Amino acid sequence: MNFSAHISFKKFISLALVLVMTALLFSSCGKGRGVTAAKITSVETVGTKLSSAEYHTVNEENLVYVAKSGLLEMYLDSVSYAVAIKETGTGKMWLSLPSAASAPADYGASVININISKGDKLYKLNSQDNSVALGSASFKTLDSGIEITYNIALDAATANKSVNALSAGELYASVTVAYELADGAFYTKINCKDIVLSEGYAVEKIMLLDCFGAFGEAADGDYILVPDANGAVIKPDRQSSYSERHYKVYGDNLGACENSDAFDGIRYAPALFAAFGVKTGENAFMGIVLSGDAVCEIDSYAQSASNPYNRVGTSFNITETCYNGAAKYTGAVYKGDINICYRFLSGRNASYLGLATACREMMIRNSVLSSEMLEPSTHIPFMLTVNGAVSKGSAHSYEKLSTYEQTQDLLEVLKAKSVNSIVLNYAGALEGANTQDILSDASRIKKLGSKKDFDSLRQYVKTQKFSMYLDFSLFSFNRSSAKASKYAAKDIAGNYISTSNFDKLFNMTKKNQVLFTSLSHLSAGVEKFIGNLDESRFDGYCINDAGRYLYSDYSSDTYTRSNAANMISSQLSVLSNNHKIMVERGNFCTLKYADMVLNLPRNTTYPEDDGYRQIPFAELVLHGLVNYSLEPINLCEDSEKAFLQSVEYGAMPSYEWICTEKQGYEEYYYNNSVVEASEYYLRADNVLGDLADARLTNNYEVQDGVHLSEYNNSILIYFNYSSEPVTVNSMVIAPMNFVRAN
Repeated sequence: MNFSAHISFKKFISLALVLVMTALLFSSCGKGRGVTAAKITSVETVGTKLSSAEYHTVNEENLVYVAKSGLLEMYLDSVSYAVAIKETGTGKMWLSLPSAASAPADYGASVININISKGDKLYKLNSQDNSVALGSASFKTLDSGIEITYNIALDAATANKSVNALSAGELYASVTVAYELADGAFYTKINCKDIVLSEGYAVEKIMLLDCFGAFGEAADGDYILVPDANGAVIKPDRQSSYSERHYKVYGDNLGACENSDAFDGIRYAPALFAAFGVKTGENAFMGIVLSGDAVCEIDSYAQSASNPYNRVGTSFNITETCYNGAAKYTGAVYKGDINICYRFLSGRNASYLGLATACREMMIRNSVLSSEMLEPSTHIPFMLTVNGAVSKGSAHSYEKLSTYEQTQDLLEVLKAKSVNSIVLNYAGALEGANTQDILSDASRIKKLGSKKDFDSLRQYVKTQKFSMYLDFSLFSFNRSSAKASKYAAKDIAGNYISTSNFDKLFNMTKKNQVLFTSLSHLSAGVEKFIGNLDESRFDGYCINDAGRYLYSDYSSDTYTRSNAANMISSQLSVLSNNHKIMVERGNFCTLKYADMVLNLPRNTTYPEDDGYRQIPFAELVLHGLVNYSLEPINLCEDSEKAFLQSVEYGAMPSYEWICTEKQGYEEYYYNNSVVEASEYYLRADNVLGDLADARLTNNYEVQDGVHLSEYNNSILIYFNYSSEPVTVNSMVIAPMNFVRAN
């Protein structure tokens, strides 16, 4: 570095110290945490040259037969090394690349797109231009399919070298994809631990089969199913606000410094489940990610001037990478499997129900969901969350909102109004209240009442055959905890993982950040919590954070998101011993042991428009397996519409209340909505009370403002969201009301 002659010695020393400190930062960052750090000023993206169109398409003249299972046959394009799946019953051919008969010559579709980085360079390569066209792809047949290996490089000479012959610094990656048919379904698999990569490089992301089933001009009734909120459909034949949409399965990975509002210049929506689908004409497929879901994103694209196809596919974050200002952090590498199952449907089965049924069956088979059905009942539960206390900002200074005695009085009020089935979720009852202490230290707040008061509440719940859940945070805890430095998880950059508390009641306090527990301490924390708590006094536990967040952890040993998902699931298994489990928000990776799901989202992240509509897809999957509720009715801007939506989606009526009147929180005070709530409950119970164990078999818009929900293919409930009476099948439905037909 050259300095001007007039620079002062003092300034020189100051600058030198800065440089030394920076060097120390990047040399030591991540030590023992599996993280490497590099100083970068910008990222240079290196692309690839587009090869001949024959490598980017499927030509039916090149197809050779590979395997068969049930009514499916697999074929391979011998030139592009792309597979095609044929439904023999209908003749429908599903292609993994666009058809050569219609694809634009300059459209570079690929089976695999792969992002590889080294230092300040990001290489965006693919299986077609960087392997197949270079003559470095190979295959071998399997009993039920084919396995294709793509040796990927920037040039043919490197791509066709053996691994041992590579020179230092040469970019080379070898990825093997297995395509198999089994039980009438199509599986695509990558074993990530078998990926071969040049030393010093990192595979950041793999995009897999993002053109499978792609279609051009859309007809009425064609759609793409995506996992926004409870589920949404993109209708390509109608005008929409976005040409592409992206969904992070289980939300942001805060351990990798992700932020959906501004990450890679792309907006991401959180997804509760790792599934997607396509319907075109009389045929449809459902894609379910069976392995790799914790590192998965779902990517959808609408036909546009730059994109000739409507399509949806998956991408997987293989190496956690964070670009943070002038620093690049490279962390944990996913070494597990990627496994996507495609189920195909046609005719009447090519419907929301058909897709949901396929998804449900595979998730039960893969132990994501329990196979046990709910017991038949005569009443639906009234889902009531009561906030016991709220923190005033200091460690253990609280404002009482709902004591044990007040809560019992509230239950008695509801009982007197003929609300005969109640699930009570008691929140803000542990030390820290709505910003709970770390779980191992969490005990009940004494200010909420005496043991006698609690015993009276518990006995009343038991006598009335209600149920009571203790609401708590499994891993999030208040930042002011004395154990923060010892037990807090860290992100890839070495900072404590923190986020704003999602509870609106937290606005009563001065601080709004919570930390996450290091995953290495999670099991011991649960064990100590169970030991400290007289657990027999609650029927179940409501976990308020595990269904909302999933994070990697670099505080000591490195834990990937996949590790975290397995660890959290194992702790839910421990907690479910002799107790029921309720999960808030409902990431599907937490539902195996759940009996109830609280606060499923009401609205999509991407705004609805004529070409983008929310559907109750999650509810079609879950109904009959677990009880669930949408976000509380009293906290919605339009409570009447929120109530109708809850009933339409087969959800428990849900309210979140406090028993103490407080200025600014009128919507939380029970007395302002208890009459309305009891009336709503009785109306909902009248049509849903005997349907707990039924399948929700259809949901669609009959006419403008009128929706239909169907159960067991025979029980029909019509909903009128309009401001005028409507007549459907000789039935008059009042404004903002519903009618059960049979």
